[in-house]
Amino acid sequence: SGKISDERFSRMSRRYEDEQKELTEKIKQLRSEIEKQSSRTMTTDMFISLVRKYTRAKKLTPRMLNELVEKIEVFNAEKVNGVWEQRLRIHYNCVGTIEIPSALPLPTPDVSVNTRKGVVVNYAHCDVAI
Repeated sequence: SGKISDERFSRMSRRYEDEQKELTEKIKQLRSEIEKQSSRTMTTDMFISLVRKYTRAKKLTPRMLNELVEKIEVFNAEKVNGVWEQRLRIHYNCVGTIEIPSALPLPTPDVSVNTRKGVVVNYAHCDVAI
């Protein structure tokens, strides 16, 4: 006769409603993810434009720090192989922390600064990624 029973129609209708709810929720999640990705891209672009603004700077100024850096985490100093070392983690505005992979070593000169009589601060190259 081509008709389905009321019970079968009810089950099919329930499954259809459940599927609609799932798809609606999935659409909401995907839209949220798209929004996050586009805002992340926008903030990355903003950060790159800020960095380009200061690529030829000769001196680090408070304004540069305020525009580029959100916060700096300073960890406790540790004595490693007889040398005191202190880790820093820099959180940049717009992009967060940036991990520089050790596979691409950057040439980093060792620097010594005489801060006051009898005190020398050494900045040495570190091969360990934080």
